[in-house]
Amino acid sequence: MTNRNGGVSTVLSKNNIRLALFVTLVMAGGVATLLMPSVSAQGSTSTINTGVANVSIVSGAKNQNNGLFYSPANITVVLGVNNTVVWTNHDSTNHTVVALDNSYAATLMPGQTFTHTYTTPGVYKYHCTIHLWMTGSVTVLAAPSSSSTSTSSSTAAVPEFPFGAVALVVITALVIASYLFVRQTKRG
Repeated sequence: MTNRNGGVSTVLSKNNIRLALFVTLVMAGGVATLLMPSVSAQGSTSTINTGVANVSIVSGAKNQNNGLFYSPANITVVLGVNNTVVWTNHDSTNHTVVALDNSYAATLMPGQTFTHTYTTPGVYKYHCTIHLWMTGSVTVLAAPSSSSTSTSSSTAAVPEFPFGAVALVVITALVIASYLFVRQTKRG
């Protein structure tokens, strides 16, 4: 289409619509990434909201130079939500999971698991008595008040719908589309 001056039409072009949609999708992906629970590497902290918190003894943990032993090494759980932790030995040798306060201890052969349910808030450090460089911790938080968080009967966390994030993406998309429309109409 051409206008009376012989130039390109002032109607929103397909390329500008595609640009607006692309920017909106990129923003939605960024917001979704921020809302996803994280799984961390050795030394960092992770909060897991799946009913049960899983810790892996990684393949190669017997080698001190591996750099990754328990994964995640430090986790945070919530009483009544995900306060049961399951350690699984994915290495080719035996390992232990021993609380520094001696409240639990287990020896895991390759492929075996150990489960412990925490009942009191606090920070619980543990280690492998065979491989002393292997350490980790579980931070146990008090149960949320019944008015602030709802949980299902299986005690798994029920995620809240991210209304704020969706609203941000929609508003941004509208602003970009409006800007592109006004820009195109002023050119004509």
